[in-house]
Amino acid sequence: MLEFCGPFFERLVVITIMISFFRESHATKVLIAFGLVLFSLSIPGRAGAVGMTWEEAWNIILQNNPGIKAAKETVSAAHASLKLTAVPTKVTAGLSGTTTKNEGINSSSSAGLTLSYNTSLFGREKEAIRAETAGLREAETALDAAVLRLYHNAAMAFWGAAAGEASVRAAEDEIVKREAFLQDARLRYEQGMVPELDVMRAESALAEARHSLALQQASRSGFEAMLKGLAGWRDIRPAEGLFEVDLPVEPERDRPDFESVARDHPSVVRARWGMERAEHMLRVAEMISLPTLGMSATMTLLTDGTASQQYSQDEWWGRATLTIPVIDGGQARWTTERARAALASAEASVGSATAEVMMNLLSAWEDYTAAIKGFEAERSRFSTVSREREIVLLRYREGLANQIEVLDAQTRFASSVASLINARRGLLVAEAALASAEGKLPMEE
Repeated sequence: MLEFCGPFFERLVVITIMISFFRESHATKVLIAFGLVLFSLSIPGRAGAVGMTWEEAWNIILQNNPGIKAAKETVSAAHASLKLTAVPTKVTAGLSGTTTKNEGINSSSSAGLTLSYNTSLFGREKEAIRAETAGLREAETALDAAVLRLYHNAAMAFWGAAAGEASVRAAEDEIVKREAFLQDARLRYEQGMVPELDVMRAESALAEARHSLALQQASRSGFEAMLKGLAGWRDIRPAEGLFEVDLPVEPERDRPDFESVARDHPSVVRARWGMERAEHMLRVAEMISLPTLGMSATMTLLTDGTASQQYSQDEWWGRATLTIPVIDGGQARWTTERARAALASAEASVGSATAEVMMNLLSAWEDYTAAIKGFEAERSRFSTVSREREIVLLRYREGLANQIEVLDAQTRFASSVASLINARRGLLVAEAALASAEGKLPMEE
């Protein structure tokens, strides 16, 4: 009886609404239907979102996440900076012309093409290029590290939203069952089979289930908002059925190689590229006080007046300038000191990044192993509680169990369902956290 009361009352309500609807006039029905359609289309939210698997949602998040877009722009800026640094190593060309006037009358004019080249003689330009190359690699590995962090956060949001949806459905099913149980308790009370206290207990149990539903809905909304924010406010949500009880679980992963992760993780690689860039920048700073050589060659294209006596048309003439810094106001010294301090900071960052990666990996591995054990324990508990509930309901139908036993069994069953959903969510998030800590996403393996 308890198994079918809930669906029965649902069907009864739907049939009653349908009968009352068809009793209205044809014009009224058309207007109501049209208004309902417009109302449903005008409200953004869950109805307009398409259910997605984790892989589909991750691809959309990766393409639209604002943080990843900013990191990609940083890579583009580093690439442009590298190209800009290489400019001084190339020959430049320019057109120039001069006109001389004497008492308002043109006395001479000339125009020519000039080729210029400047060098520091000691490889300063090459060191600057090496520094910017390291900066580009640093930006690229920073993008990889940002993707890993996003993967963990996206998994937390996605599986939180999926678990929230499953919890809401479980809470709604629980409300239907407790409503049916309340109807049964009232019927038995009217027949004098149970005291009024049983009805009050059933009403309290129903209120508790409705409160639990409100909490689950709030939790689901929070994770869905987080998921949309990570996806650049794209309206996405998890597909249905991702938290079925009998779904298979991924096989347990092997213990990670801590030394290789500490060496190859993008966060550590990024810090090493930053240290290499600082080393090259220090060498550049130490070359500021060294001599520089500038060379130019000019071909006269046009001469007029007295300029034609000084320059021959279509002929080249060159110039070389050697500059030796003598007094620079302390620029060389303090530029070098700043670069040396930046190098020391970069070297410390390598050690800090390595320690952080090791700590995150150890924590992620412990969380993952605990999540596996917790999920297995909750699945075993769910199987036991489900059998217990079936036995208690059977005894209740046969008059061998009282209402308190039924409510206790139903409460334990609802608690076990919620715990199983949370345990599965915790395991999926722990797997993503472990992948992020290892520095390699599952789809890249």
